[in-house]
Amino acid sequence: MRQATGKTNPPESGYKVSIQQSLDGHSFSLSPLPELPDPETELEVEVLTPRTQLVPTDLFAADRAAELLSAAGFALRTDERAVWSSPVNEAVALMVVPDSLVKRLEGHTAHLRYSSPLLAMPGLGEKSVWCCCKGSLIYIKVYGAANRLLLAEVIPAQEDSEICYFFERMTAVFPLEEYRLHLTGMVPKKLRKRIGGLFKKTTCA
Repeated sequence: MRQATGKTNPPESGYKVSIQQSLDGHSFSLSPLPELPDPETELEVEVLTPRTQLVPTDLFAADRAAELLSAAGFALRTDERAVWSSPVNEAVALMVVPDSLVKRLEGHTAHLRYSSPLLAMPGLGEKSVWCCCKGSLIYIKVYGAANRLLLAEVIPAQEDSEICYFFERMTAVFPLEEYRLHLTGMVPKKLRKRIGGLFKKTTCA
C-alpha cells in the first residue's frame, strides 16, 4: 500500500474523455473524442488505471515521473508514457498510459488536462474511508485525525474475494472498526455487506 499526503475537488472542463484499462490489464480503451469548437479548447482526460500514484507536489518533477512510477512498482514499458494531473490540494496524480493513445489525443488538441478519481476530495471528516467504484477499478482513500490523508490506492475490481482480502489486510494497518466507510458507484450488495462489517458505520451514495 502506498501512503500519500494531500481540500477542494479538481476543476472540470466542459469537454471530457476517458482512458480505461481493461479487466485483463493488457489493453486500454478511449471514449469517443468530442468535436471541439476551436483548437484552443481544453480537453480533460480522465485516466482509469490501477497504475496510478498520488505524489506530493514538493516531491514531483516532470523529469522524475518515470523514476517515481518505477519506485511505486509501475515501471514504464517502451510503448507507454507517464502523464500527470495539475496539482490538487498539494498532490499530483501520476499515471501510466499507452503512448499511442497520448499521440492520438495530442493530434486532437494541444490543450490536454489529465485527471484521476484519486484526486477527489469527498470531505467525509476524520477517521473515514472513501471507496469509489469506477469501471473495473476501486479507488480508495483513508483519512485519519484532522482529515489527514493516510492512504490513496487503486485496486482492480475483478473478484469479490480479492477486494475483501484487500480490506482485511487494511485492518492490520488501520483500526477500521473505528472508521466510517463511504461507498459510491456500482458496488454489489453482497460485497457491501462483507466490507461494511469491518467498519463502525457504512453509508452509500
